[in-house]
Amino acid sequence: MKASRSMAPIAIFTAADLKRTGQTSLKNAIVALDPSASNTPGYPGQLGFTTKTMSLRGLGANETLVLVNGKRRHTMSSVFYGGAMQGQSPVDLDMIPMSAVDHVEILKDGAAAQYGSDAIAGVVNIILKSADHGGSLDVGYNQYGWSVGTLGDFGKGGNLNYNQGFKIGHDGFLNITAEFVGNQSTNYGGYVPKTQGGSAVLLYPRLADGSEDPRENGNRYRQISGSPESERQSISYNLEIPIGKSTRFYSYATYTHRTAFVAAWYRPSNSQQNIMSVYPDGYLPTDTTEDHDFQFTSGFKGDNFFGWHWDGSINYGRNNSSIGIQNTINNSLGPNSPHDFHLQSLANSELTADFDIRRPFHTGLFKNPLQVAAGLEYRYQQYQVSAGEWAAWADGGYINPASYVFPTPTAALPFASGLGATSPSQAGTHDRMNGAFYLDLTQKITDRITVALSGRDEQYSDFGNALSGKASLRYQVTPWIALRGSASNGFHAPTLQQEYFQSTALYYSILPSTNQLVQSYTNYASVNNPGARALGATALKPETSHNFSVGFVLTPLKRLDISLDAYRIDIFNQIVPISVSGAGVSGATVLDILHQAGVVPNDGRYYGYTYERNAAHTRAMGLDLQAHYLSSFGKAGTVVWTVMMNQQQHQIMRTNPLNVNLGAGVTALYRSQIGNMTAIYPRNTLRLSATWNIDAWSTTVRVSRYSKTQLWSDRGAAYDQTVAPAWLVDFDVSYTFPNRIRLSAGGNNVFNHRPQSLSSLAQGAQSLLQVNPNYSYASAYGLEGGYFYGRLNYTW
Repeated sequence: MKASRSMAPIAIFTAADLKRTGQTSLKNAIVALDPSASNTPGYPGQLGFTTKTMSLRGLGANETLVLVNGKRRHTMSSVFYGGAMQGQSPVDLDMIPMSAVDHVEILKDGAAAQYGSDAIAGVVNIILKSADHGGSLDVGYNQYGWSVGTLGDFGKGGNLNYNQGFKIGHDGFLNITAEFVGNQSTNYGGYVPKTQGGSAVLLYPRLADGSEDPRENGNRYRQISGSPESERQSISYNLEIPIGKSTRFYSYATYTHRTAFVAAWYRPSNSQQNIMSVYPDGYLPTDTTEDHDFQFTSGFKGDNFFGWHWDGSINYGRNNSSIGIQNTINNSLGPNSPHDFHLQSLANSELTADFDIRRPFHTGLFKNPLQVAAGLEYRYQQYQVSAGEWAAWADGGYINPASYVFPTPTAALPFASGLGATSPSQAGTHDRMNGAFYLDLTQKITDRITVALSGRDEQYSDFGNALSGKASLRYQVTPWIALRGSASNGFHAPTLQQEYFQSTALYYSILPSTNQLVQSYTNYASVNNPGARALGATALKPETSHNFSVGFVLTPLKRLDISLDAYRIDIFNQIVPISVSGAGVSGATVLDILHQAGVVPNDGRYYGYTYERNAAHTRAMGLDLQAHYLSSFGKAGTVVWTVMMNQQQHQIMRTNPLNVNLGAGVTALYRSQIGNMTAIYPRNTLRLSATWNIDAWSTTVRVSRYSKTQLWSDRGAAYDQTVAPAWLVDFDVSYTFPNRIRLSAGGNNVFNHRPQSLSSLAQGAQSLLQVNPNYSYASAYGLEGGYFYGRLNYTW
């Protein structure tokens, strides 16, 4: 389908387009091509470094539906802790081997009436390769061109990809893919500064005479910040076999195993989370994740079910994630504490059965037939949260002796230091079911006017009914001008992960009345957790949306097409987590509520909760521009010119009040969260690209511009981070030898543009030990600078 014929804005990227980005993951390749798609900016939390999500039109990643061969893809099992993706569990695109992809279709329009939950921002449909002959073998090397400090390894990595098609019978096929990708870590974190906010930053206790330890003047490169060390092995197949004259059996599957190692925050020797006899020079914990992810789909389709084309399938997907941490300590177990811990296991699975039919009807009212499509769907979802090992969450009772760090004997922190763990009381298995029916009608009223109406009804076992509808119109004004528009409503069902994920992390706070260190418990809690309930948590409602789009398509020349579409998306009851701490400004109020409810002991410790809530009515408005032109220069070859742009603006129209008065310091939306929804995405993203093909050579140059972005601080505007507008340049050059071996080389952000570092005021306000340089996470294009690659490909 081309933009010149569609009723809604659609972007299509081929396997060759994806390959020319030089990326080894599907998500990164899509982000490099489409300006309406972006990596979710902001500090993602340590799990977020493992899997950075993709946002469409600056909306939450949960608001984009992902399909594979037109079938719903399951979501990941983890919940992200930080940044603009906080509280979300979208589809992990990197679990789909890019070498298996034939092309990607991105529908930039609300589509809940056709596909159900999650299609508020749009739909990404990934079509797998279906060639019945030939194949390819790819070997590649990649790395970043610059690094900071002595740690990290430039993200050095390689990939080996294999694809082969086989013919089955008269017109059946089997297409298989195997993909192996590995990368070392990157680093954009510099040395630990000697001072922070005007105060000395010491890595070691002072000596007995009060002087600094001589080691303070040694190596202060202690932090690794950047992409993780990771390995990914994937296999997939796509199969279709004729059964008789009018029926075909089809099946496809993907399986990926991934391991990742992400550096947490460095704990110096004199940290309250260290036992100096165990780690005399401090320690750098490493968060570990191991994922097993698969999707299996099989079905039959045909064209003679009482005159209907039909398609029935069973689709099962599952993501298992085992989360751990290495090179750390559970202080409460004392010097004999283990150093490696299993923190939790998470599993999310979805079973879908659907049956779809379609056929034309000649109603006699119009020259062209009425196109009718309808379908039934049943979906069963299950989410499991399993506890970590005992040592990860235990309280062993160790008492830190009086020392430079602890003026008086102090109870040591339970739980493994560095990342939250799940205890048995927080574990559980949760499920739900939903059934759906949809009807889609498309009528070409005249040769110029086409109208489409869609409706979908879904019934969920946990929150009830959701009804969606959509109306679309296309008017071909002249052979080269067409107008199009749509209006729809949609919804995003709260995920089971948002409803039931739980974990706990601990740290020390200072008790203002006595200046003593006090243990603080931070619980990422289910909405059914008694503590969260006492603080105002209620059962989540679905996010609902109103989507409006209007645009035009121009095809004034045979080789030129231009489309421009304006949109407005209102999201009601948008789900945003809230964090309430007994150690904050309103801590006394929060603790009083928790104590009165009897959910935490009145033992002098601080307790806080993060839970999901339906927080706000938001509005996104914008423009999507696409233009493609093919120039032919005779013997000098051809050039495909592409211009793509996304212009967006986000507003918060209304904030839902809190259910409980939590004190003056707790607001329904914190300033940082407002910024994550309104200021952290660039208002304008522009892509200009040209691909020149001449003889055996192919060269692509891509220029991107990102407008200003900001990361807002809860302390006020003076502490905000601003990333200035930026221009980035990518290139790819390839040469195909007569023996069908292709050699390619290229780079992204080849001039190594990086975002601005934090201001001294903003850096001094950071609660965690900071490093220099300290680039702003408000960057939409990342912090790692120039990326370069080489690739050798053989096709047969």
